[in-house]
Amino acid sequence: MRDLLDLTLSEARRLGADEALASYRRTRRLRAVVKNDEVRQATQTVERAVHVAVIVGKRLATSSTTEVTADDVRRSVETAIRLARASKPNEHWSGLPEPQPLPKVSGLYDRRVESVSAGEVVEMAWSAVERAREFDARVSVVDGLVEVTVADHFLATSKGFYGEDKGTVVWGYLTAIAKEAGEVGSFSFAVEAGRSLDVDFVRMGEKAARLAVESLRAKPVESFEGTLVVSPEVALDFFSALASAYRADNVWKGSSPLAGKLGEQVVHESLTVKDSGVVEDGVMSSLFDAEGSPRRETVVIEKGVLKRYISNTYVANVLGIEATGNASSLLDVAPTNTLVAPGDMSTEELLEGVKRGIYVRRFSGDVRFQDGVVSGVAKQAFYVENGEIKHPVVGCMISGNLYEMLRNVSGASKEVERVLNVYAPTLRIEKVNIVGK
Repeated sequence: MRDLLDLTLSEARRLGADEALASYRRTRRLRAVVKNDEVRQATQTVERAVHVAVIVGKRLATSSTTEVTADDVRRSVETAIRLARASKPNEHWSGLPEPQPLPKVSGLYDRRVESVSAGEVVEMAWSAVERAREFDARVSVVDGLVEVTVADHFLATSKGFYGEDKGTVVWGYLTAIAKEAGEVGSFSFAVEAGRSLDVDFVRMGEKAARLAVESLRAKPVESFEGTLVVSPEVALDFFSALASAYRADNVWKGSSPLAGKLGEQVVHESLTVKDSGVVEDGVMSSLFDAEGSPRRETVVIEKGVLKRYISNTYVANVLGIEATGNASSLLDVAPTNTLVAPGDMSTEELLEGVKRGIYVRRFSGDVRFQDGVVSGVAKQAFYVENGEIKHPVVGCMISGNLYEMLRNVSGASKEVERVLNVYAPTLRIEKVNIVGK
């Protein structure tokens, strides 16, 4: 494959490119889809693509082809060169990054996944469905999927970088609901993900069923200002939005309220947040990013203080900051795995400190990083009074501002749970508007 990338780069230089980047990705994906208590469909796809980016006098353009012959690659390079010459110069462009040593990251590839068949993926999905149904007869599985992916990624640049990355991802989700005497509970959601075949889909099915049953016999509550306790599943929404705010490209564009706040306290002092592309078994971990820069771990927020933004080389040069290995393209930035430091209490102790509030394990709504608006329905929610869970809640909404909420954190659990690419504890937040009926 290196020969094909070398051909791509040499062809780009021959046609007048000052700089070029070439990548090849092959992805094999097996998927089993769940619907209404059954595994309904199994699919297998294999995708191949060569991507080329060229820079001609600060004019950038890209082209891709899913046909990976030498002739098709040459045509793709010609297209990119033609588009670049027709484009306006990007005066902010300062060049591709210089090659750097790549990290050693364990747990990204499980050889066993290579030989998994479509039938075995179907069996994994059935194991989740059957466990959910066995857990309680009142439970029905609404939908879900199990997906197994093997990906090969090769990248080379005219600066002399060459990298190979091989990875596997195994993940799935299940949505369930419980019914009793004509009453329908809240939809539950459970997800499991990892880089190996050790992902436990039976546990996923049991969790979905347990959450569904626990939401039965829900009652409405009146509106009040109180304490919000959020599970790691809800923390995923909060910290994913926060990650968009500390992306350097959003800071540069002026869409992030964290612009100009380096060195300032932006969340509660108990919170430390890292972006890490080198977490063992992390679903967003890899050896290098989309421009060939090495992945790394970056402390973004330390004890509530904003230390740095995550960035690619392009935006880092514009802002005069450090690149952090977070390129999703030559011009764009994306987070990898978000790590939120644990606290010093158990979830039970967090709840014991609640005078009046709700404990939320699923959130359906908007969390906007641009202005911090949080608005949506609390699902899998429970009313808490004087440290005791009283009953499930129905028809309850959360209204507030993300940045104010993260400044009003009053506790975090010792236990950290991974939900996709976010590793977070359960959080307790004060002074939140709970909108009831």
